[in-house]
Amino acid sequence: MSAFQFDVPETILDAMIDVRADTSETNFMVATWDTPTSLKLEGTGSGGLAEMKSMLPSNDVAYGLLREKFNWESVGDVSADTIKFIFVYWFPDSGVPLMRKMKVGTFEGQIRKLFEQYHADIMAGNDGEFTEDIVKTLLENITGKADHTTEAREAPKAAKFERKFIGGMDGKTQDIAFVDEGALREAISSVRDNEQPDVDFVVADFDMSSKKPALKLKEVGGGGLDALKAVLAGDQFNYGFVRITETIDQTEAVKFCFIKSQPEATSFKAKGKLGLLGGAVSNVFHPYHGDVFIDEVGDLKMDEVVLATKKR
Repeated sequence: MSAFQFDVPETILDAMIDVRADTSETNFMVATWDTPTSLKLEGTGSGGLAEMKSMLPSNDVAYGLLREKFNWESVGDVSADTIKFIFVYWFPDSGVPLMRKMKVGTFEGQIRKLFEQYHADIMAGNDGEFTEDIVKTLLENITGKADHTTEAREAPKAAKFERKFIGGMDGKTQDIAFVDEGALREAISSVRDNEQPDVDFVVADFDMSSKKPALKLKEVGGGGLDALKAVLAGDQFNYGFVRITETIDQTEAVKFCFIKSQPEATSFKAKGKLGLLGGAVSNVFHPYHGDVFIDEVGDLKMDEVVLATKKR
């Protein structure tokens, strides 16, 4: 498939279509790596999360698409069955060599594009990070019905969800360095500030001059997505945060979108170093309504940003 730097067999594309089809009983599919540059279909099924977990390898990275059916209830109002799709990024805590993690980490943006569109994603490194409770919490968050979301099957009370990062690291262990953390966080706050309407985007990148990459503020200003796009480099990782305004039923709604630019022209060494920090960087910009991954600056479009902010 020419759009990607790895081969995607037709069996994977067919499996995704099957999962999304309303007439199909198939509700999940799993893909793994066949060679360093080729994916393969690991399996599909109709047994939901439990059966899907049985197909996830203990010693390699895998990707999956899960279809969840549920309904939500409130006083005097019960919805019909609702379908949501969840992208699963399986990154075992142990058993996967570091170099392999770094290699496949460079494909993250393209993998996410392959599995689009989905309503939410889960990054898991062990069984405890991919459970019915966590999926239920995700459904509640993306529907805004946290009090009364019910699944097609009985689910226990949702456990507290703690965000996990690539490789099973958590927010404490996956530290990132900053050139000037205060300046970056102040810039992000200014984008959120309704009292500063002329500031609607910020871009950050990494200073690679030292042994440990350091995240730094690159640009903050106004002009919206077009101005942000003009700042993005075509040969290094950049991270953007933009405020957009939508008019819904004559009411203006402010949305925030996190943008991860991971150009193909970035050096392999930089991709290896920064690929493992993606989760920690996104945590710096949280919270936001949606996120967009691009591997070419020219691929950044307003339509995709608007669509992403409607997923949550």
